[in-house]
Amino acid sequence: MSKKINEQVNDDGDGNKNIVESTSEKPNEAKHDHFSNIVLSGQGKKLSPKTDNHVFFDLAKHDEEGDLYLRLSGNEGGGLHSKEWIPLQSITTILDEQGQKPFKSTVLKSVLKSLSANNSGFLAGVLRSSDIGLITQSGKSVFLHVLAADYEEKKARLLQLVDG
Repeated sequence: MSKKINEQVNDDGDGNKNIVESTSEKPNEAKHDHFSNIVLSGQGKKLSPKTDNHVFFDLAKHDEEGDLYLRLSGNEGGGLHSKEWIPLQSITTILDEQGQKPFKSTVLKSVLKSLSANNSGFLAGVLRSSDIGLITQSGKSVFLHVLAADYEEKKARLLQLVDG
């Protein structure tokens, strides 16, 4: 399949520049959606104490690989975000490395292709959601996270969704 990759720089209105990649396929080539099997959808509260808005997500099983992928599917309020599919395994690998120490959302940047400044914070909000629950707010700051007390059980429960 032949694709052309286009890069576009967007300004989010707050002076932040975000690079957005898009692909354009030849007109006669159909794009196959590998993520049509959504196993969980939900929402997580944004991290900022100044808002009660939410970020929405989908968790899907890749139809060929059989692995779970997560994406930010929507955003209540403002702020650009990427809708790229992120392997859940990549996210849990980073979380596993954090141990019991508090960490910032920026540790999640390495799993994201898009450079939007909001993505890692929005992803952290989703990971804090009651639907996912892998991390919780650290007692030190609303913007710091720690692994949930039952992190391993919640991770195992999510990974079992592959069989669903």
